[in-house]
Amino acid sequence: MPASPDFLTRPPEKLVIVGFRNLMAACELGDVACWEAVWQHYIAELGPRGARQMLGELQYWARAVRRHAGRPLTFYPPCCRFLCHDECMALSLVAAAQAGDEPTGGLAARHLTGRTDPAVLAELWEATLPFAEALGNAGKDMYPVTLEVVESIVRMQQAGRCRETCRHLN
Repeated sequence: MPASPDFLTRPPEKLVIVGFRNLMAACELGDVACWEAVWQHYIAELGPRGARQMLGELQYWARAVRRHAGRPLTFYPPCCRFLCHDECMALSLVAAAQAGDEPTGGLAARHLTGRTDPAVLAELWEATLPFAEALGNAGKDMYPVTLEVVESIVRMQQAGRCRETCRHLN
């Protein structure tokens, strides 16, 4: 689902996507510049203290996503103004966690990771909650995402209507 360029101008969603893209790329490429990009963005948005606190939760969440992914994850380069399917699912997972909506988060986690094992999905949900809470505590309330929205993104993906020029580094 290519989101409108305006979507990534909202600080809460941009924090998630900048973090997701750069940490996934940092892991795949072993490039410290990707980590530095996250750090600089978070400092600019949250200040040094807020960035330090938020980055711990982001890193824990991103590692859980990678650990539980049953397939290679896809993501756009950091400068891209659109979102690919996995990025939409990552945003949906965090937004659902912020809202305490476990059914929506579980569906997003399933489509993000390609996994159906309830224990794996529950672990990922538990890893997402602290990051979502930290965003909320910093006043970064995400747009709410419903089960219907996640289902529509999945349908678009299945129908081939999502852009598939994502950066795929695995």
